[in-house]
Amino acid sequence: MKIFLFTFISIFYLAVGQNECLPTTCGPLAPVVRFPFWLKGHQPEHCGYPGFGLSCNESGRTDFDLQFPVTASTNNIVVPLKMTVAVWDIDYKAQKMLAGYARARSCLPRKLPTVNSSNTSASPFEAEAIGYGDGSTLFNCSNLRDYESISCLSSHGYQVIEFASVYDIASLPPYSSCFKMYNISFVPDRALAGRDDEYGSRFYLSWSRPSCGKCEAKGKYCRLQNSGAAEEIECFSPQHATGASKNHISLIAGITTGIIVMTFIMIASFLVLRVMKRKKDDKKRIENALKTHKDMRPRRYSYEDVKRLITNNVTEKLCHDTLHKGMLTDGTPVAVKVLHGSEQNVEDFISEVERIGRMQHTNILQLIGFSVDGSKRALIYEFLQGGTLDMLLYSENQNHRLGWEKLQQIALGIAKGIEYVYQESTQEILNLVASPQSILVDHNLYPKVLVATTSAAEGALQYIAPELLSSSSNIIPQKAYAYGFGMLLLDMVGRSANFSRGEKESNEVHFPECRIMENRVEGAIQLEEEGQENDLILIKKFSIVGLWCIQWFPSDRPSMKAVIEMLEQENMPSLPSNPFASFHLN
Repeated sequence: MKIFLFTFISIFYLAVGQNECLPTTCGPLAPVVRFPFWLKGHQPEHCGYPGFGLSCNESGRTDFDLQFPVTASTNNIVVPLKMTVAVWDIDYKAQKMLAGYARARSCLPRKLPTVNSSNTSASPFEAEAIGYGDGSTLFNCSNLRDYESISCLSSHGYQVIEFASVYDIASLPPYSSCFKMYNISFVPDRALAGRDDEYGSRFYLSWSRPSCGKCEAKGKYCRLQNSGAAEEIECFSPQHATGASKNHISLIAGITTGIIVMTFIMIASFLVLRVMKRKKDDKKRIENALKTHKDMRPRRYSYEDVKRLITNNVTEKLCHDTLHKGMLTDGTPVAVKVLHGSEQNVEDFISEVERIGRMQHTNILQLIGFSVDGSKRALIYEFLQGGTLDMLLYSENQNHRLGWEKLQQIALGIAKGIEYVYQESTQEILNLVASPQSILVDHNLYPKVLVATTSAAEGALQYIAPELLSSSSNIIPQKAYAYGFGMLLLDMVGRSANFSRGEKESNEVHFPECRIMENRVEGAIQLEEEGQENDLILIKKFSIVGLWCIQWFPSDRPSMKAVIEMLEQENMPSLPSNPFASFHLN
């Protein structure tokens, strides 16, 4: 590959060397550059006339650094002034260019010499103003305000200004003491301020030597004789240059295309190798992590196996697009949780999988397998025939509606499962969100909580404690779990409010005080109409315990052990004094 690239570059430079003085340009809108001009960085100096070197700036504009033709009115003294101008157009037949955006790179003298210096040569160009005066006067002024001065000539006690000859001297600023320094010929507007003229004032620069007018009049080009050995010019036909230019362009286009193709191939190869190396490194890290946890219970499945579980044997989606029902090859039904785009460290993921797999409790959904292939990951759980809790809570089928005694049994089971998870991992937050979508029930309606890795945190934001959504580092795991459980209790209270399916599945973060009060009132009204006194007691207990759990400050929330005691005791717990910092209960 290196030899191939070297060959391309060699041919490219060879082609350029054979056509080094062909007309060129800085860009599609820039003027064509040919003799007597030459383009620095693109052509050798002998392609042009001395002092006629142009350059390209970063934006593709053609610039010209020159000694600007400035003379003083006294004895026609040449005033040395270096300047950079932008070249907009070049008329080779008329031997003049249209220029603008002038900016001085040196300063005018404070005092003129009496005769021209032998070191100062006249500029080969003449300047012609467009639409305004041909000269100006320099004034040295004191007490001058709000007037642009020539900074390189000015001092703290005075300012030197350029005053165009088209203006009356009476228009000088009042209350200023000014005396004349000397007159100068045309200088582009604002150029002496040392910055570009933002108004884009334009002017002409013409030249008399070299005189190519006769060649141009015959439809020919001119060039230096003997490759620049003398300053005499000769005419030559542009047809030969045009033919060579076409061949040159074709060759350069072919070489450029080849280089672009080679560049794309190299970039694609680099990206493929990088992906392959990343996969190899991920595989090595996974194997090392599995060796560290070689006795872990959950079985590892390939991601292809997981896709087959979902696509070939799937009968239904249990929760949004992440929890699916599948079937193992031996006919065992499973619940498959797909983790999309996980960025969790693979070692941490496998470590959490091992901890979850060790959990054994009546109310914890058993993790039986997992899959990890880079960021493609999945968790495989036992499947319960009853489905997810939200299917029961929000079922439109009246025969599937749960009684309040059964709901109390389910709530206690969930609370005991959460308490068990806390006891097993007191110092770490696992992904335990007590939402109806993350709780499965068996055929006897005994609940089991789904515990996932932290990389699986998604959806059901209204069940997530506020501190988990912030950047707070002071997080108490069991108080965070209690918040989600409290929201679940209050959802059970409001289950009779006939929420639409769309609202139930919303991932928006709701203000709990508004939602809770609506649920409590509507649920209580329906129960009172039905006249079920025992149910009314349970809904009141659920509401009070829920309000205890969702208090804004984690320290005000009860532990899960205390929650279980409140649900099991016969006495009605008291209301919290103020569950919300900005909300008062009557």
